[in-house]
Amino acid sequence: MTIKQLLSVLDGMAPFGLALKWDKVGLQIGSTDTHIDRILLTLDVTPAACDYAIKTSANVIISHHPMIFRSLDKITDPLLLKLIEHRIAVIAMHTNLDCAPGGVSHCLAKALGLKVLRPLRPETGARWHHLSVTVPPEAVELVRTAAFEAGAGRIGHYAGCSTRHGVSGSFMPLPGSQPFIGTAGILETVGEDELEMMVDDFRLPQVIAAIQTAHPYETPALYHYPVENINPAYGLGLLCCFEPAQTLLQVIETVQQCLGNPHPQVWTAGRQMDQKVRTIAICGGAGNSLVALAATQADLLISGDLTYHTILESSIPLIDAGHFWTEYPVLSDLTEKLSDFGLAVSVLPRSDHEYARWILMA
Repeated sequence: MTIKQLLSVLDGMAPFGLALKWDKVGLQIGSTDTHIDRILLTLDVTPAACDYAIKTSANVIISHHPMIFRSLDKITDPLLLKLIEHRIAVIAMHTNLDCAPGGVSHCLAKALGLKVLRPLRPETGARWHHLSVTVPPEAVELVRTAAFEAGAGRIGHYAGCSTRHGVSGSFMPLPGSQPFIGTAGILETVGEDELEMMVDDFRLPQVIAAIQTAHPYETPALYHYPVENINPAYGLGLLCCFEPAQTLLQVIETVQQCLGNPHPQVWTAGRQMDQKVRTIAICGGAGNSLVALAATQADLLISGDLTYHTILESSIPLIDAGHFWTEYPVLSDLTEKLSDFGLAVSVLPRSDHEYARWILMA
C-alpha cells in the first residue's frame, strides 16, 4: 500500500474534512507515492518516537497531534531533519479523530465500559449542505444510489437518507444542446422527481460528480446550500452512561484501572463518594472548554487538562485523568483497524512517550 492509499483509508475512518479550521492534519512529511513498510502509531512525534520508528523499520508515523503546526520559514529542527534523513513520513490525525465516530472519545468510552448516548458538543470544521436535484422518474434509483455511494444521505447513525417528491419541470433546449428529452427551440414541460439529501461539505465534490455521471440529463438541475445545524454523528466529547449506575468512588477506581493512571485528580463538587452517578460526559485529551456544557447534561465529567479555576467553579464532579491517559486508548483501536488492511503496525509503548515516562518514574 502507498501513502496515497493509506490517506484514503484514514479518511474513511476519520475524514480529514472534519478537522477544525485552525488545525493541521494529513500528510506533513513525505511523498504520497511512498510504499509503506511499517506504521508507527503515537500521540506525538517526539525524538523517542523517531528512534522507535527507526528501530522497528517503520517508514510512516501516524501521530494524533500535528508535528508541524505553524508555517516554516526554514528547516533546521534536528527532529525534522532526522525524519527526512531516514525517509520517515508523518501523518497527523488530530481534531478529525476527535470529532469522528469511533475516534478518541469513543475509544475512551470503550476503555471505561461506558454506553455512548450522543456527542457532547456538535462541532466540527465541516459544514452540512442541503442538496437538491431534479431527476426523470425512471432514473431516480440510479441517481440516488450513485449519490449514496459517494457519501450523501448520512445523518447520525443512519445512511441512505433522502426525500423524494414529484414536481413539474420546464426547459427549452438551446442550439448546440443534446437533450435527453425535448427538441431545441421548443419549451418542454415534464414530470420530474426532486431528490433532496444532506451532504457533508468534504464529500460534496464527489457526490456532485457521481450525480452528474449517473444523471441522464446533459445539464442536471442541481443546487446545494450550507445549513446551520451539524450532522449529529460528529462532535467533541461524548455524553455516556454507566449501566447500572456507579458510585463516584467506583468511577474513580474504574478510571485508575482501565486507563492505567494511578493518580487522577478529582473534584467532588461537594458530593459524597458513595453518591450514584449515571450520566457521564467524557472528552479524550483537553476538555476544559466543555466543563460548563457538561454540567448542564451530565452528573460527572472525565477528561484532561482541567484548569484550577474551571475546577473550582464546576457544579459537578470532575475527574482529570490526564491528556495522555484519555487519548492513549485510540492507538489500540487504530492498530486493529489498520491491521485489517494487511498493514504492519506498531504502537509507541506507553513508557516511551516522554511525558508518560516522567510520570511513571515519579
